[in-house]
Amino acid sequence: MKPKALILQAWYSKIDSNFYPWLSQELVKKGYDVTLPDLPTVHTNLPDMNKQIEFIERLNILERNTIVFGHSLTCLLGMRLAEKYSLHKLFLTAGWDFDDLSVEHRLFWPNKIDHDLIKQHVKEIYCISSDNDPYITAFTAEEMSKRLGAKFILIKGAGHFTNQFNISKIPELLPYI
Repeated sequence: MKPKALILQAWYSKIDSNFYPWLSQELVKKGYDVTLPDLPTVHTNLPDMNKQIEFIERLNILERNTIVFGHSLTCLLGMRLAEKYSLHKLFLTAGWDFDDLSVEHRLFWPNKIDHDLIKQHVKEIYCISSDNDPYITAFTAEEMSKRLGAKFILIKGAGHFTNQFNISKIPELLPYI
C-alpha cells in the first residue's frame, strides 16, 4: 500500500503558494500519495477546526502510514487529528500548542492539546521553526517540541515559511520524510 501524505495550508494561504507545491512534488518523488486540499474556512476571519476535521475525515486518508504537515495555524489542526488518529509522522512548521490566542482562533481550542495522546498516536514528530519568524518564536516551537517529545529543527532566515520571506521550499525537511 502506498504511503499517504496530507499537507495543510496556513491560515489565508493558497495551496499553490509558499512551500506546498514543492513539498507535494518531493513527496510524490518519494512514493507518497499526496493530498493538498483547500481547507474549508481557512480563507475566513474565523477558521473552523471542526469543519476542517470533518472535511479531512471525508477524504479517508488518515491511517497509520499517513504523514501530516501542518503550517502555522494548521499545526493545531494536525495535532487535533493526531489526538484522534494514529499517524506515521507529524510535521509542525511555524506552529504553537498554547491556547492564548486571538479571538479569530477560538474555534481551535475547545480544550487543551493532549500532548500525551499525540505522543501515543504518532511515531515521529518534528517541530520546525525559524530564527526570524515574526509570529512564532523559535523558543515557543522548541518548548512545544519538548512537550511532544519531538525533534526540533531550526532553520535560519526562513521567517514564517511563506512567500513573503521568499520561502518556496524547505530542503532541510527531506532527510526526515
